Amino acid sequence: MPLYMVFSKKMQVVVADPEPVSRLGVRHLLAAHDQLEWIADAVCARSARDLCEKWQPKVLVLDTMLVDGFALIADVRKWSVETRVVVFSGLTDATSVQRALRAGALGYVSRLDPASKLLEAMLAAADGRRVVGPKVEGLLLDNLANGSVEIRSEGVRTLSRRELEVYRRIGHGDSTKTVAAELRVSVKTVESFRGKLKDKLGLRNGHELQQQAMRYVADNA
Repeated sequence: MPLYMVFSKKMQVVVADPEPVSRLGVRHLLAAHDQLEWIADAVCARSARDLCEKWQPKVLVLDTMLVDGFALIADVRKWSVETRVVVFSGLTDATSVQRALRAGALGYVSRLDPASKLLEAMLAAADGRRVVGPKVEGLLLDNLANGSVEIRSEGVRTLSRRELEVYRRIGHGDSTKTVAAELRVSVKTVESFRGKLKDKLGLRNGHELQQQAMRYVADNA
């Protein structure tokens, strides 16, 4: 075990995030704290796994936009039994939050929440407690009231074969023009499919459609 870890009284934190600016921001936040300290950055799930195995951090701060990020949440304690996961992400849709919490994350904080909330979530997670940021808390309360998480998850089952094919291609990152060319239909037809998909899945915009389609493809690879 490294001497660094033997003599440190602070709780170590690994930050796994594909965006350099975000990693730097979390690092600066931790630099001024007397209980938590940054020890390493990860830019992919593989490096996060290796760092957790090596350092055995108390907290892993993770962006769910990381490739295989949800799988990492579920598996991290295989390599570091004491590590707790706090999600810090721009994704605050109901499906992402539900998946992260079900996978085992103890905290979920939006990038739009105050920095103090991320610190609070990390300290709580280190103590085995669950904390979510204000934006996520509001989302969870809304979904308790209207059940939109379950409705959205079930919505994929209502898609026609053609709609599901378009949905999958969107999840693979294909543009509207590419999808139209591959399916030999017009761009207008694909745009119509996109509108129907958003309606059926309860999504507000194209960004949410893209993100949910990507998760669907990842889950059904």
